[in-house]
Amino acid sequence: MLRSLTKLLLCLVLVFFSLSGFSGLAAERSWVAIFGTADCDDCAAVKRQWREELTAPEDPVLLFLDIAHPPNYRRLEQIEAALKIPAKGASFPIFLVGNRLIDNIDAFYELGDELFELAAAQPSDPAVQAVTKPLATAAATASTPVVDLLCPEEASPPTATTATTTIATPRLLYFFQKNCQKCSRQEKELELLLADLPGLTIDRFDVATLDGLAILRRAMNHFLLPADSTRNLAPMVCWQDGFITGRLADAAELKKALAHYREPYETFWQAPVTDTERQAEKTRQQRRLGKGAIGLIISAGLLDGFNPCAFATSIFLLSYLLYLKRRPRDIALVGAFFCLGVFLTYVLFGIGLSFLIDALNQAAWMKTIIYGGLGIVGVILAIGHLRDALRYRRTGKAGDMALGLDKQTHQRIHTWIKRLTDHKSWLMIPAALLLGAIVSSMELACTGQIYLPTLAAINADGIDLRAVLLLLLYNFFFILPLAVITTLAVLGVGAQPVAAWARKNVFATKVAMAVLFACLAVLMFSLI
Repeated sequence: MLRSLTKLLLCLVLVFFSLSGFSGLAAERSWVAIFGTADCDDCAAVKRQWREELTAPEDPVLLFLDIAHPPNYRRLEQIEAALKIPAKGASFPIFLVGNRLIDNIDAFYELGDELFELAAAQPSDPAVQAVTKPLATAAATASTPVVDLLCPEEASPPTATTATTTIATPRLLYFFQKNCQKCSRQEKELELLLADLPGLTIDRFDVATLDGLAILRRAMNHFLLPADSTRNLAPMVCWQDGFITGRLADAAELKKALAHYREPYETFWQAPVTDTERQAEKTRQQRRLGKGAIGLIISAGLLDGFNPCAFATSIFLLSYLLYLKRRPRDIALVGAFFCLGVFLTYVLFGIGLSFLIDALNQAAWMKTIIYGGLGIVGVILAIGHLRDALRYRRTGKAGDMALGLDKQTHQRIHTWIKRLTDHKSWLMIPAALLLGAIVSSMELACTGQIYLPTLAAINADGIDLRAVLLLLLYNFFFILPLAVITTLAVLGVGAQPVAAWARKNVFATKVAMAVLFACLAVLMFSLI
């Protein structure tokens, strides 16, 4: 009997310690939470890497909380409040690692091995423990390295105040931009506000549209904001006598701002946008590319035409025609249609690149990358052309210059010129057109150094008739030196004097190109 009782007690003790140990392990299981969206590329990348690399039982569990599920977003709000975060993260994903909230993907990756230490140091504050309890429970029972977690519904949102406030016909004005990361968090705050104030009306405007810019202009005039502050304002939330921009406007703050509106009121933005306002905004956009920039585009086209890459090819073409003893009429035909072939090819390249630039510009972060990158490239090329100028002045050898076409490309161009100019008169026109297209395509690697940033400047405000006209203007001045050389050849001026003039002015041309690239760099940085 005693032996049986002893065995029973021993079993009970073992069961107790087993359960206690299991609970202790469950409580101590480390985890990291990521708040984001289903279409978030950064979230998907972190989840994928986690599944591939952190599969050991002792590794932290990754809890993914989709903020499209309202309780998940409210849980984030609770955590921010419990941690007493002074400024909420403006964009997603947001990571909870131990006692730290990280709203920057680069900062999260920079944690490295520190991630495991932080994850193991679970929150000790009772208030934080209370709001993270569902997360800790999910981590303790996880059977996979990554868990898609849906927090349970709560009786009342954590950010909502218990007192009811009577607000008559409340209205907010919200400016956003497509693919704006900060706007995704602002949208969630507005959803919370709508849940707390069902009668609220939110008027949304995309600042990338003329209507959005027109309403933004009204807001700027209403709040006496500087005239040049229309850029990079989204997200921006306005009400009749106040606004928040440059940071996240949380639901509680906006509710407080609307609380004193007791009677119906007319807002400054409710009136429909007029055609006059749209035209005014379109004109302002066009003025960003004003007379100075137009002069820069003309200069860019003209200098690109004097580019040693293009100029040397033109001289060789006409020299070869003179060597073949072609009649002035034949030289004029070949030269004219060669110019036309170059012009059409560059216009087609320009239109294609313009549509690509416009598509990339739709994303604010991509626009910053494009214009910032081109600005840096402009600075590098300005230094490179200045170095080429000094090197040529010292040695007098064009081959010593770094920025230009390589010898093999020059030889291929010359081969095509010889092949396509050795025809009878009736074949000269199509041959010259084809030659212009081939040569300009092969030279694009060199001449495109100027062409690409110029196209970026032309299309900074989107593709419209003005942008197309500026594109044509650039290419007209690009082929102007070639047209002048052709005219001189027809008039009996040999290619040698033109070549000698070109060699004499290589230094000045290179210096001018360095100045041009410096100006283009300044223009690119101003368009960010």
